[in-house]
Amino acid sequence: MGIVTYGNPEVDMSNVAKMRPTKQPRRPHHIQQWAERKHLTQAQLVDELGADKSIVSRWYSGSSPSVEWQAKLAAFFGCEPEGLFRDPNDYWLSQFLKGRDQEEVDRIRATLETAFPARKKTA
Repeated sequence: MGIVTYGNPEVDMSNVAKMRPTKQPRRPHHIQQWAERKHLTQAQLVDELGADKSIVSRWYSGSSPSVEWQAKLAAFFGCEPEGLFRDPNDYWLSQFLKGRDQEEVDRIRATLETAFPARKKTA
């Protein structure tokens, strides 16, 4: 950016971005569902991660974890960081189907639909 002058004093604005890092954008995540899947309360998640309780509380209120915390959470839950932004069941299924050819996916789908027919909607 360089030096900006307003009146007489010169203000060096070249390090403004370094002074305050950009805020993590809000993005819907499923951290609470991932914790519930492991039968963990919010307090237990704090203990397991060694995190400050205010950070975990913010996640439970909808704030997105930083990239560093995404990596720690993913390692803890056994998923990729991107998996935190998916329902745990959706993530599991996507990983199960990953790398399979379409014919095999079609067979899996047919097997599941036969074993678990769609539920009838009730009025």
